[in-house]
Amino acid sequence: MNPRPRHPLAARPTLRPTELRDSVLWTPGPLDRLDFLHRFADRFGLHHRATGLNLGLDHFLTELAQDPHRVSLLPADVPLPDVLDLRTVPLTDPTPLYAWSLLWRTEHHHPGLEELTAACAAEAGRSRWLEYDPARDWLPPPPTPQVEPATPAHGRPTPPRP
Repeated sequence: MNPRPRHPLAARPTLRPTELRDSVLWTPGPLDRLDFLHRFADRFGLHHRATGLNLGLDHFLTELAQDPHRVSLLPADVPLPDVLDLRTVPLTDPTPLYAWSLLWRTEHHHPGLEELTAACAAEAGRSRWLEYDPARDWLPPPPTPQVEPATPAHGRPTPPRP
């Protein structure tokens, strides 16, 4: 969480996500395109939301710093420039975790794929990427598939088969 030092909660050593309810969640684009942030805002009651253009991290942080009521979520290890007067405050009880996936094609394996996956697994172990404790951490629930009824050529939905 990155409130400005002028933000009313900026001096706190840690924050609970629910304590952000009176803040403005600043996002680098529309929330309907940022599923994790959208679910986070809905789950923890951040109803005040504002979006900017996704023109890179520097632009995003500059825009974040324009309003002392704005907050945003960034990975804990993102270095912040000192000149922007921003402060990182860890979120706890629960700690939001961002689920990452490493994807690759099943055919035509790149010769460096095994080295890449081994390096990712090693870093995951060092950086606690794979630790998840539902009593301590928050992940959004998996998306549920939305099944729309088939529409035949005559324009009326086909009833589902038993």
